[in-house]
Formats: sequence, C-alpha cells, structure tokens
Amino acid sequence: MRGYRIGILGRIDVSVDGVAVSLAPLERALVASLAAHHGRIVSVDRLIDGLWPYDPPTGARNRVQAVVASVRRGAKPELILTRSPGYQLNPEAVVDSAEFAAEVGAAAATADARRAVELLDRALARWRDDAFVDVGSRLVEYERDRLRELHEHATELRAEALLSLGLHRELVPELTTLVRDRPLRERLRGQLMVALHRSGRQAEALAVYRAGVRVLAEEHGIDPGPELRQLHREILGSEQETPPRGWVRPNQLPGVTGDFVGRDKELGLLLSLLGRTPTVAGVAQVIVVTGLAGTGKTTLALRAAHESRHRFPGGCLYADLRGNTPEPAQPGTVLGAFLRALGVAGEAIPAAAEERAALYRSVLADQTLLVMLDSAADATQVRPLLPPGGSAVVTSTGALPGLAGAEVVPLDVLPIDDGLDLLAGLAGGERIDREAGAAADVVELCGRLPLALRIAGVRLAEREAMTVARLRERLRDERRRLDELSLDGLDVRSSFTVGFERLPQPAARLLAVLSRTSLRSFGVWDETTEPLLEQLCRAHLLTDDVSGRVRMHDLVRLVARERTEVPVDEVVAWYARLHAYAERADASLPCGALPVADAGPALDAWEAVDWFEAERENLVAAVQDLLRLGAVDLAGRLACTMGNFATMRSQHLPELVDCLRAVLDNHTKLPSATRMSLRLHLGTAYRSLNRHAEAVPLLRAAQRAGRGRWVAHRLVALQGYSLCCRHLGRLREADAALLVMVRLCAAHWPVGRVGGHVLLALGMQQGQYRLTSPFALEACAAALRVFVDDGDLWGETLARETIGLLHRHAEQWPPAVEQLRQAVAAARRLGDRMSMTTAEQALAATHLAAGDGEAARRLLRRTVLAFHELRHEWGEAISRRLLGKAHLEEGDADRAVVELESSVAMLRGVGQPFPLANSLHLLARAQATLGRHDRAVALGEEALQIFEHFDSAYADDLRESLTRWRSAVGAQ
Repeated sequence: MRGYRIGILGRIDVSVDGVAVSLAPLERALVASLAAHHGRIVSVDRLIDGLWPYDPPTGARNRVQAVVASVRRGAKPELILTRSPGYQLNPEAVVDSAEFAAEVGAAAATADARRAVELLDRALARWRDDAFVDVGSRLVEYERDRLRELHEHATELRAEALLSLGLHRELVPELTTLVRDRPLRERLRGQLMVALHRSGRQAEALAVYRAGVRVLAEEHGIDPGPELRQLHREILGSEQETPPRGWVRPNQLPGVTGDFVGRDKELGLLLSLLGRTPTVAGVAQVIVVTGLAGTGKTTLALRAAHESRHRFPGGCLYADLRGNTPEPAQPGTVLGAFLRALGVAGEAIPAAAEERAALYRSVLADQTLLVMLDSAADATQVRPLLPPGGSAVVTSTGALPGLAGAEVVPLDVLPIDDGLDLLAGLAGGERIDREAGAAADVVELCGRLPLALRIAGVRLAEREAMTVARLRERLRDERRRLDELSLDGLDVRSSFTVGFERLPQPAARLLAVLSRTSLRSFGVWDETTEPLLEQLCRAHLLTDDVSGRVRMHDLVRLVARERTEVPVDEVVAWYARLHAYAERADASLPCGALPVADAGPALDAWEAVDWFEAERENLVAAVQDLLRLGAVDLAGRLACTMGNFATMRSQHLPELVDCLRAVLDNHTKLPSATRMSLRLHLGTAYRSLNRHAEAVPLLRAAQRAGRGRWVAHRLVALQGYSLCCRHLGRLREADAALLVMVRLCAAHWPVGRVGGHVLLALGMQQGQYRLTSPFALEACAAALRVFVDDGDLWGETLARETIGLLHRHAEQWPPAVEQLRQAVAAARRLGDRMSMTTAEQALAATHLAAGDGEAARRLLRRTVLAFHELRHEWGEAISRRLLGKAHLEEGDADRAVVELESSVAMLRGVGQPFPLANSLHLLARAQATLGRHDRAVALGEEALQIFEHFDSAYADDLRESLTRWRSAVGAQ
C-alpha cells in the first residue's frame, strides 16, 4: 500500500508518497465525495447525483467510471476501490480531517490542560481554509457542516484549557475577535466574560453579556441560555460572603486510573449533567451511573467528578458504599464520616442515624457540594446521604428506580477499539500491534469488560514472554476463563457474586437455565418469563436494549453455569415454550405456503413477521442446542416453524436449509410425522432456491409419508414435486403429480390456506407453456380470491404476478401492468427483496412487450443488479435475456448478443431447459441480425428441440425462422 494523504481542510489536496497529484475539477469532486464518506461505500447513483445534481449527462455511469479511471491513473489504482454498488476510498488512505478529529477527541478526553492545548494547536493548524472550499458536490455538505462545527468546538475547548491554565489576560484579545466574528456562540461569549472578569475588568465582562442579550433578542427573539445567565449572576455577585466559621472545604475524590480510555459519549453526558444548575431550591441533582459489574462505572464517575470540581465551591465528598459485598456500608456510619470531613467535632455528631442525617443537611444547607457515592446497594442506602442541594453521583449495578428524579447514565461494555487501547496501555502498544488479531480476540473473550481487560493486560505486562496468542488460547477454554481473569484482588467472578446472591429464586433459576443455552439475546414469548427478565435486567445480570430484547454477557453466562446445576429437562422445557410461541407466530404469518399447526390464538400478522425477524438467529441456535441435548423431535418441529417465514423472506432460506439438514442427519431418532414435515420443508426450500434435482426425492418421500390424515402436507409436496419435475423437463412425472394433487384437493376441499397454492400451481403450469389459456386465468383468479380471504399476502403476490403474465401473453397490456404493479407493491409490503425483484422483472417484460422499451430498461437495470447481489442466477439470467431483447428491438444487436450470451451461460449452469430455450431463441435472432446465420441455426435447433419437448407454441415461430436462416447459410 502506498502512502496516500488526502487533504480536505481547504482545497482538495492528494499526494502519493509525498508527491502531489494534480486533479481536474471533476476528479477533485469525486475524491472529495469519497473522502467525505471515508470507510463507507458510495454508490454510483449517489455519485452521479453529487457530481451533476441538476443535469446529469447522457451516460453518467460511464462518466463516473471514466473519472475514477482518470484518478487511478494519476494516483495509482489502489486509492479508489470498486465495491458494489459503487466505490470506496481505500481505508488505509490518511485524510487530514480524521487526524484533526482524533486530536480534538484526545484533547477533550485528557485531564492535562497543557496537553490539551498542545493537541488543539496541532489540530487547528491543519485548517488551510474551509473544508472542501473548492468543491460544490452535495455529497460533501454534511461532512463540511460537521467539520465546521467540530472546528468551533475545538476553538472553544482550547479557550477553556487556556483559561484553566490562568492565561485569562492573554486570551482577551483573541476571544474578543472570536466573539465579534461569531456573535451567537454563547460558550465563546461566556469564556470572554470569564477572561475579562478574572483580569479585573468586571464592567467590560457585563457589557459583553449585554451585547449578547441584544444580538439574541434582535436577531432571534430569544434570551441567553441558562449557563450564560448563571455566569452573569456570578459576576454580578462576585463579592460572595465568607463561609461560616468551622467550615472545612473537603476534597475526598480518589485519583483516576491512568489507563482510562474511551467513554467519550458517556463522559460528555456526565459533564453536561454536572454542569446544570438545579431548578428547584433544596433539591439535589442525582445522577446514577449504572451497568454490569466491571464496566468501569467508578472510573468514569471519578473522571467526570474531577473535571467538574470547579463547579462545586463547597467541595467534594466520597464514600464507597460496598454495595457489591455481603456487608454494605451503613448510612449512619457514612454520615458520621462525612460530618467529620465537614469540620464537625466528633462529640457534636449524634449517635442516631436520623439525627446525623438532619445535621448533615443543616451543615450543607448553604453549600454547593458534589457527593459521590460509589457502589450503592439500593435506594434506601443512598437516600439519607443525598445533599440538600448541589449534585450527587451514584454508581450501582442497579438503576435504583427508588431515587425519584434521578438521571440515569447507563454504561455498556467497551467498543472493540477502546478495548484494544486499554489492553495496549497495560501491555504495551507495540506488543498489541504485533499480534493485532489475537489481541482483538482477547478483547472479545474478555467480553469487552474493562475489569476483565485490565486483568488480562496486567497478566501480559507481568509475563513479557507470554504471547497474546497464548493468552487467547487460555481464555478460549471456558472451563478456565474465569480463573484466568482473577489476579491480585481483581476478580471477575467475585464482582458478580453479590448480584447473584440477591436474586429471588425464580429469577436465579431462569438465569441458570438461560446460561445453559447458546442464545446471546432473549425476547419475551410467555407471560411468566417477562417479569423475571425485568428483575435480571435491574440487577444488570442481563442487559436490555431499545428493541425490547435482553442480552447475557459471556462472563455472566460462565459464572451462572459455575454456580448452579440445571437438569437437561429444564432447558428442553424452556425451549418447548419457545416452540409453542413459534407455532403461533407461524400460523399468523401473511404467508401460508407450508402447512401450519393449530396453535391457539393468532397474533397480528406483522407482529409475527417482526417476531421471526428478531428471533431468527435464536431459533437456529435453539435447534442446534436441542440436537446437542438429544431432543431431536423438538429440534425438528422448531426448525419447521421457520419455513413460511423463510419462504416470504427468501434471503433466509440458506440458513433454514442448513438447519433442516442438521436435524434430518439425525433422522433415525425422529418420529415419522416430524421426518415427513422436515422433508417437505427442506424440499420446498430447495425448490425456492432452484435446486430442483435435490428437492425432488425429498418431496416425493414427503408426499408418500403424508398418505392418510396429512392432506395439506401431501398437497404441498405434490405441488412442489410437479413444479420441480416440469422445470427439469420430466413432463410425464410432472403431469402425473399434478393429476394426483387435483384429485386429492377435490376430495378434501376446503383444504385451508394451501388450497390457494394448489390452484395457483394449476394456473402456472397451464399458462407458462401454452401462452394463453382461459383455464389458467380462471385457476389463478380463484387462487387470488383464496389468498385475499385468508390474508396470505405472499400468495397474493405470486397470484397477481402470474395473472399479469397471463394478461401479457394475451396482449392485454393495461390489466397486465396493473396486476404486476400490485404484485410489486404486495412484495414490498412483505419486505422480501427477492419477491419484489421477481415482480419488477415481470413488469419490465410486460413494458417491453407493450413497446415501452425505456420503462423496461429502467426496471431491468435494477433487477439485474438486485439478482446479482442476491446471488440468484436464474433471475439474473432472465433479466439479462430481457435486456438483450430490448437492445435487439432497438437495433443494437451487438449489445443484445453480450447480454444474451450471459443469460444462456447462466441458464446452462442452473439446469432449467425451458428458460434456456427462450434465451437460445433470442440469441439466435441476434446472431442472424448480425449475419451470422450458421450460429443462428445451431442455437435455434437446440432451442427448438426443447420447445418441442414441452409442446410449446413457441416452436411454430422458431421453425419458420430456422427455414430462413438455413436458406441464408446455403446462399453464402
């Protein structure tokens, strides 16, 4: 990789190994657009919109490719990477805005004011002019605004740091200029007021405030913010009364560890909260920092407290409440220590806890103090220790809902990069960089928990001969991981102990059961589980998120497994409750392609879809767990509940196939009914994936096993078997299965939701090969009525698409277009990209047949790309055939040949003869148009053989064409 540098803080500047690269205006705009999205892919369509926002040129996609090629020639090819559906700037390219942002972030995080000034001076020096000053692309507008605001923030941070160093007099001229140029930046105005006030220029400071009031009122009709108003009051009342006699200004905050990393968002929130002034007299501002044991709550709270000390002239109190130990601190004892720290003589401190609390409030009545209460057990322990004003920061593994009005700052595990930084700070940066992959694994094995990472880092630091890879291997052994994460008083296991011991027995039992599963998150699917999950979340042994799901940390899982033995039957019973809910959701889906069990009260259809989407990974993991536990029948039945969902959201079919296949590999332990259902579901999934040869034996076995009371199962198996055989050219078998299906359906009608699919199969098979068929249209219309009545939106999509195609064959363009547009809309509602793309392809074919080539090409370009991304060769091949036909009808036979040859090659690989014959026929026509009649004859004869096999009406037209082409060959 070459040394690429890209400057965007001013004019766009590109250099390779220190040598500047000259770029044309359009090339600069392209590089700027990619740099503004560094680390992300920018699609070609977005680049076109950004480079030519009002009037894109003809062939804009080719122009983009040409600009990219030109930049690559000037700056070497690796600078811009091709990434579908567009381009991406090489992640290793250095962009000056990223360096600027990193230096500003480091300055904001450091407690060393001199270091902050040094970093900010370096960052601000990178600005040569406004970002992207010579580029007008709309793709850079968001990044330009972000960087402009970050520049203002850096300027204000620098002024804050210089003020903290006592350089107020030196800052006055610079701040005066900044405020004049930025009259609406209240933080800058406040900094100028502070600098003037500290320089003894109180009247000028007040004048600066009045000027700001006037500007805000005249231009925006608003008053200054609360912070600026508070500063104004402080300057007005700067002659403060002296503290009462006997007052001692305490500062009990412990020091902050030097390896503090990350937590920028949480630290910023804490500092913001601590900077607020309570709006009600006598009410303390209470902030609870909460999270899983070991997440660094104390370190974060101390960091924020130290940075906010200047806001609390009364001082800072600190107490470790030992809430995570078997013997938490008593409030009365803590109050006694606080009173002594505040200058109250020992003999004057009452014995009773209530009297101590009253005296504590009296002493603090006129003081603005910060009280930090670390590791609180519950709200009862905290409440007597809260001051009557000022602020209190409380850390706890629980959210302490009993503290009314408290602001909660939740703390999660560290991001991976911050975890690596913490590890590097302890074990050495070069060592971690040298084994970066192993180090990332160690961070994950520690659950990105700061406590665990600190222990791992100290282990590495103590043993220089130990490689990071060796530590990784030791941590990978779950039986010894907790032992590895225990060192000199630091112990992950014990940090969770009290939380486990305080759990009510039902919640503790559920946690033990959940720890025996391989699921990483849990939803709610029965009424008894929900309150227990809430208890576990309040204890921070599980973590909830905005989606309503809860997650278990890996180290919590290991501790829970170690503490409690759980019989296999309890885990299987828990999974049985999951299966019962999955059956209800399956029966409620807007897709009834596969039979469902009668599972009780139905859910809302879209709630069922959302539930499967949320639980999909869990269901797959649950099947694997049940196989491991020997509950093969339940594993099979649970896997089958995913069939309809995967059918309507076809991107999930491959994982369903893997799941079903894993259970069938244990088929000797399966009851016959479950084995039949598994074969039916797997065969149907194979058919949907165009793996017809693999589907046929499974569907044949399923329909044989379904004889008797399994009518719906047998009908679906016969339908799929017939369709697969017809695709494979095995017409006699296909027709025989179709006849059995019709007789069975007639004998047992109504047959539930699958009846619509039976009728649709009849219509599809009649209409696909015979062009126009009144029977086909009537069968599909009847299927549509069944689907609409049953709320089967997936079936409705298929029926409308098929009806549209039948209208197209009859050259009835308006009803064809209308049905296909409704099919696209229905597929869009389903959220299935495959169904929507297939319907759009059918709509494009209709536009093409009706003579609207432009509308057809617009849709086909989209469907080719979509099918390619979906790795659906059959769909891509059909779209390329249609594109080839469009080019041929426009008179561009050369482009038609390119698309049609691709279509033929793909369809040969897929193994579907009838679609292949259609592409061969069109390719023969294109070759004949180019005068290559010998090739046309060879291709046409191959297509004719297939059409005759299917008894297709296309054969008549092709025979006439072959006669002409053979004559042309003879004339040559």
